Amino acid sequence: MALYVDSAYLDDIIAVAQIIPVSGVTTNPTLMLNASQRGQKLSPRALLNELLHHLPEGTIFIQPGATQAEEMYNEALAYINVNPQRVVPKIPLTVTGIRVARQIKQQEYRLSFTAVTSLAQAYSAAMVPVDYIIPYYNRLSRAGVDASQRIHCMAQLFAQQHLAPRILAASIKTPIEAANALLAGAHDLTVAPDVLYEMVTDPESEAAVERFSQDWRKMNKL
Repeated sequence: MALYVDSAYLDDIIAVAQIIPVSGVTTNPTLMLNASQRGQKLSPRALLNELLHHLPEGTIFIQPGATQAEEMYNEALAYINVNPQRVVPKIPLTVTGIRVARQIKQQEYRLSFTAVTSLAQAYSAAMVPVDYIIPYYNRLSRAGVDASQRIHCMAQLFAQQHLAPRILAASIKTPIEAANALLAGAHDLTVAPDVLYEMVTDPESEAAVERFSQDWRKMNKL
């Protein structure tokens, strides 16, 4: 089981990794755009290099922005070649993505499919075979799908058929969604920095700590 930070903003990633035991980073073009709008001026390749430098261990999942097969393949391969042991490309599960993924797996590199929403897609991904599938928990819920049930069915399918992909649940917006995704059968989670901080805090815990602090001060006055 692994926990990843879902972000492209380097300062946030470094800060959260100093506190929470994350196993790496997941990012995508939307997160990169958000980071750029916050003032971060790093190209995708430069961001990858910075992540590998500041996180000396762990896996970096990075998604090509290209949509045409040849460009997507070349971009994914360029990312892999930076550090084949630590970089895993995220390929959208589309017809084009399947084509690109098969080329990459022929070279025995690790690979993930992102935006996996259906059981048929999950099964098709396992046939490539990929190492990870990435369903979007909150996005499925907003689309009217029972996200926990969908992930549970994916996990059950893989177990019954003895298929290897790990389920890396993304689009986790609350600690409750994180817990539900894990209980449904997700192997790993990728979570935005603010939600990661929420996952290690709770009002009841804070209240208990405050009571301990008050009692400690009282005890020292005795």
